[in-house]
Order: sequence, then C-alpha cells, then structure tokens
Amino acid sequence: MAAALAGITAIDLSESIGGQYCGRLLADYGADVILIEPEGGSVTRAMPPLSARTDRQESLLFAHLNAGKRTATLRSPALLEDWLRAADVAVLPPGLDPQTIAAINPRCVTATVSPFGQDGPWSHWEGPEIVIQALSGMMHNNGIDGREPLYGCGHRASFAAGLGAYIGVLAALHARHGDNLGQAVTVEAAETAAAMCFPYVLQHIYNGTVKSRSDMNIPAGQVRCRDGWVCIWIYNHRWRAVCATLGLAHLENDERFAEPLVRRRNWAALFAIIQSKLADADAEQVVAELQAAQVIAAKAYRPSELYRSAHLVQRGFWEASGLEEGPVRLGPPFRMSATPRVTRSDVPVSEPAHPLPAGLPAKAEAVAQAAGTQPRAPLAGLRVVELTTAWAGPMAGRVLAYLGAECIHIESPNRVNSWRLNKETPNPINFPDGVPGGRPFDRAFHFNSQNVNKRSCILNLKQERGRQILRRLVAVSDVVVCNFRPGTLAKLGLAYDDLRAIKPDIIVAEMPAYGLTGPMSGYAALGPTMEMATGMASMIGYADGQPETTGPSYLDPIGGFNAAAAILTALVHRQKAGEGQHVEIAQVEAAMQFIGAELLAAIETGQDPARAGNRSPYAAPHDAFPARGSDQWVAIAARTQEEWSALCTAIGRPGLAGDPRFASLEARLANQDALGALLSAWTSMQDKHAIAEALQMAGVPAAPVQTPADVAAWSYLIERGFFTELDHAEAGRHRYPSLPIRLSRTPGGQHRAAPPFGADNLHVLSDILGLDAETIAEVQASGVMTFEPLPGA
Repeated sequence: MAAALAGITAIDLSESIGGQYCGRLLADYGADVILIEPEGGSVTRAMPPLSARTDRQESLLFAHLNAGKRTATLRSPALLEDWLRAADVAVLPPGLDPQTIAAINPRCVTATVSPFGQDGPWSHWEGPEIVIQALSGMMHNNGIDGREPLYGCGHRASFAAGLGAYIGVLAALHARHGDNLGQAVTVEAAETAAAMCFPYVLQHIYNGTVKSRSDMNIPAGQVRCRDGWVCIWIYNHRWRAVCATLGLAHLENDERFAEPLVRRRNWAALFAIIQSKLADADAEQVVAELQAAQVIAAKAYRPSELYRSAHLVQRGFWEASGLEEGPVRLGPPFRMSATPRVTRSDVPVSEPAHPLPAGLPAKAEAVAQAAGTQPRAPLAGLRVVELTTAWAGPMAGRVLAYLGAECIHIESPNRVNSWRLNKETPNPINFPDGVPGGRPFDRAFHFNSQNVNKRSCILNLKQERGRQILRRLVAVSDVVVCNFRPGTLAKLGLAYDDLRAIKPDIIVAEMPAYGLTGPMSGYAALGPTMEMATGMASMIGYADGQPETTGPSYLDPIGGFNAAAAILTALVHRQKAGEGQHVEIAQVEAAMQFIGAELLAAIETGQDPARAGNRSPYAAPHDAFPARGSDQWVAIAARTQEEWSALCTAIGRPGLAGDPRFASLEARLANQDALGALLSAWTSMQDKHAIAEALQMAGVPAAPVQTPADVAAWSYLIERGFFTELDHAEAGRHRYPSLPIRLSRTPGGQHRAAPPFGADNLHVLSDILGLDAETIAEVQASGVMTFEPLPGA
C-alpha cells in the first residue's frame, strides 16, 4: 500500500523543534524529507535529553524529531537551489523569506514556525516553553492556589506549533491541486499556545469573569495506590457508580456528599476517605473497575512504565529504530487503513551525512493562476459530518471549517452536547453578561468557542428515520469525524464499512482516547486523564506533591489538532488516488509524541524525570516568581551564562553573576532556594508585565503569567488579528479567538458565530438533501429533529 504522501518531496531547513516536527510528520506519512543541516549539524543535535549510551551521546530529541528523514550537509547554495526547484514543500527557518523560495519554485509550499513571528514588537522576544505557556493563559490555571503556577513539561508549545504547520502545509497542498501554485504557511508558537486556552478567554469576553485556580468546578481528584497515582473523575450522574465500585456504598447518601454542591465543599474529606480505601490497591485494577462502571479514571503512568504497557505492547506502538542497539521509536500519531505510516530504517545518525547529490530533475514550472481568479479557502467545496461533543472532536471540525469546509455538527435532541447544556442549575459565568436567557444552550461560552463557522443539525440517531437522514447526508459528504466511545458507530449501523458502502471515497475519522483495539480501548477519557495516561502528569507537579494536569484540559485541543492533521493527510491522498479510508486517532498515543524525547530517555535509563515544580536541570533560574498583586506571577528563565549575567544586571545586582553560589549553572542548580528568594524579593513589588518587558529587552527569557483577561487584551494577539467580531443570534456580538494557522494565498477565517441549536435543520433537509416540503414536514412531525432540546435532555 502506498503511503498517503508518497511522491511529495520536502526540504527541511529548519533548526527548531516546531519546524523539524512538521518535517517529521511529513516523513511519517510518506514524503521524502531531506533534513539539510549547516556544517557541524543542526542545533537540535545538542538539545537534551542526551542518550546515556556510552557509544554515542546523541540527542534523543533530535532522534525523535528527525526519524525517517534523510540528512545532508549544506555546502553549496547553488545545489540547494536545484533541490528547492524540485521540492513540493520547504520547511524554513525564521529569517528566510518565503518569497525567495517562490521565485525559485512557485509551486513549492513553504512553512515557517517561530516563537512570535518575524515582524512586530514581539518578534525579538525569547520564547522557551515556560515563556510561551505563561503568556498563553494556560499556566495561570495550573497548580495549587497560593503556590507558584506550573508551566507543564517538555516543549509542548513547539510541538503544537509544528503540528499546526503540518496542518497548514497539507491544506496548501490540497489547494495547490487546483492551480499548481504553492504558498507560504506561517505558525507561531505563542499564538498556537493561546489557541489551546481560548474557552476561558471567551468566558472573560462574554461576561468579564476570570477563572482562577481557586474555582472548584472540576470534579476530579487523585489518590495514591500502592503502585502509582490514580485520577478519578466524578460526574454527578456517576456518583452512585463511584460509591458502588469502590465499596463505599454507605457514602452515597452521606449528608456531606449526597448533593453535588455540598460534595464539592467537602471534596478534601471525600478523597481522604477514598485514599484510605485504595492505599493498598493496584492502580490499574482500580482504573479497570471504575471504567467498567463508566466512571472516567486513569493511572498517572511514569514514562519508564509505558514501554511495557500491556495496552501499548498489544497495539504494537513501540517500534525498532532500525539502528543496531539504537533507541526505540514511538508509534504513529494516527493510523490509516489504506495508507499506513512509513517506517524507515534510515534514522539520522550522530553526524550529518554526505553533501547533497546533484542531478535531481526539476519538476514542471507552476501554471500561472488565471487573471482575476479569487483564491478560495483551501478546503472550500468539502463537506464534513461531525458526530462529536465537548472539545477534542469539535476542535477537529473547527479546524476544517476554518480552512473552508462546510462542517455540519450533528446533535441529539435528547442527549445534548455537554458544552451546550448540563443538568445542573445554569451558572451565570457561562453566559454573556451572566444571563442564561431563554435559550441558555445557545449562549454558553464553552460551546460557542468551539463551533464557529459550523452548522447545527439535530438528528435522533437512535431512531431509524434519523439514521436514514444521516446516511443520505454521508452520501453527499467527504468526511465523517466522530469522538464517541469505540463501537458506538457500529451499534448505530454507521461503521466505516457501512458508510463506505454508501460513499466509496468517504473518509471516516474516529478519535478514541486509547485506540480502537487493545485492553484499554473501551476506556473513556478527558484531557486531564489523557495527560495521566501519556506520562505527562507524572512529570508535572511540586516536589512534595502529586502529579498535576494542565489546563484548561490541554490535551483536548491537541487531540483536535491531531485529528484535523489525520483527516487532511487522508484528503491529500484521496485527491491524488481517489480513495477514502478509515482513520484512527488514538489521542493518548498522538499526544505522547509531544514528550517523545523524555519517553525515550526514561526507557533507555529506567529513570523518570522528578517532579520539581518549574525547575529545570538545563536552566536556573527557571520558575515563576510573585509579582505585585493577588496571584500575579512572572516567569523567568536563564539558560546560558550570558542570560544569567544579563539578569543580574537587569535587577541591579551585577555582582551576583560572580557570587560563588550562582557563578555556574551547576552552582545555581544547587542553590535554587537562595536564588529564588533573591529574585522574589525583587519581583514581588513590581508589575509582572513591566518586569517581563524589561528582562526581554535585556535578552533574558521572561513573561507575565497571563490571566484570561490579560490574553483578551494582549497586544500581540490583537496585532496579529487573532480575534474576529461575530454576531450570534442569541449571544450577541463578541470577539472570538481564532486559530494560528496562516496561509498566504488561500487563508482560512471565521465567518459565522457558532450555530444556535438546530439552526440549520431546514438547510440540511432542503438545500443539501433536496427533500420536498411534504417529506420535511413528516421528518419534523416524527420527533427525530427538533429546534430545542427535549425535556430532560
């Protein structure tokens, strides 16, 4: 079977994590990717973690980013021009103008990933992970109220930006099919990170409220079993199941816990009881029993455990690298039935390979675009049927709709999307001006943040009439995306084979948290429990505390991005070969790519990264420090001696640079408490924004830990045009955060606010399916389609 991107040639000139991850994904799915390095090799070759093997001290991060690529050394600009003339894609470093490439090869798609862009007042800012996450609004949510907020782990913002660049490249390749012209794709890590947090930004825009770490509105807690931590998610409607499964039936009607609001006030007491009950239990067994009772739970796996995970082993996730005694390789971010991932043995070696060979034939020159033709959005003309709820699935559809596809969000009249409506008393913070109104399910910020540009069609798929309408819709659609539990489509008679019989080239994408096969395939999950399952949570937390998750539900939007990438990969293949396929996005496995180097290091050494708050073995200071005001913080990092000296000068203590306690990285790491006390005394009386600006001007990575209110007013996003004002029929006119993927010639965009419940029922029946008035009346009378949720939904 040919790979999806077979026949695509890509030149990777980047030296960033985001750029090289974009190239890695292209290689994974069949493109011939050549990593072109300067003399001495890419800077990522020196990035930690390094292999502990005595024979070769190579960077495990470099190995993870560049598996499957060919490598070559850049020694001849003329030879590089020959290769660019033949390339379909070029991943560029910041500073290399895409127009230079377009002049050589107008059909080449370029991609540039940078921290803050290449122009504007923020372009000079240093952007390591802690800075990007502090600015994004995510860090503000993480950790214990009253203590320093937590940035997370690894280089996740850079990986997310690389994933966004891959999405943009495939959208541009899809658009190129019509006119043979390339274009420039740009993605910035800071904007990407902000896009992962925008539900709470929209909450602030709607009503001025700011979610804080003191808010007790997430029904989750952790207990330590004998062999690890377990996160238990207690939805109100699963309270009885939790009590019965854990052998705590006597708590069900306990006055401290019986009612949801009272239970949350007594959350610590409840989990103290659960902790006492489960202290000697096996963590995986506890999770299995809770999941069997349809209670969401997950073990916080340590990275070193995952290599022997029975679930991952049965799914064949870990692969050999192809090098004798070399590192293992993570499995695919997503799996495709017709075009599996390419597994090459020519993983980059510890030194760059030979110079580029000459004589590669140039491809045909681009066909000039017809004069006066207005470029369309890259996915214009495609139709997506979206069977999703909450965040990850709707985010996938949102990306496709942003890129021009018509996305029809199918909703149930009696099991309403949880982000529209829950069964509790409406909370004013969910609505514009704090007012639920007559149709609160149309005014909730959660739903309206994720469903911009979409249409809403209500169908009861438990009735055959509803399924008949859906089948007719599939017959005139291109993609079906679903994030229901595995097996749900099959139970409805809507499995891939059923839908392929209706539309042979249909692409069906399913987003099970753990995959469609394996012992954990039936487990349900949310963003926080997926962080537990990936190994991320075990690396995040205070030195004296439990594993922590990051939010809001960080891996949910990441799952949506991975699903959009998978669907676009299938679309590019279909455009070339005419066939659809079934795509499986196991969200946990896809997210594991973001900490691939840390996983490889733990597998190699058997040692897990220690939880240490924000501290890093590669920088000191590397933490959040108190600033003026309540729960206000500023993140500061010094990775090099130059940055440390600049920091000392900036705070008016140049002599600290030579203080024996702080004169080297090793000394600073050994004296971080004293260092933190010195810096906190300086930061605590100053404004966080002013501190960050002054330090960045001095060349020191720093950032205010921004709240949703800060993000909504952030000049960087405003200058980038990140917000779009849209009118909503029920919620009014507001600014809506956008997406960070920018295409120069066929841009995406936001054109309609999220749809009211059932707003497009008639459009689907009449305009798309062409049903006559009598049939439409019958459908409406049958109850299979409504314009409001049914009572009790």
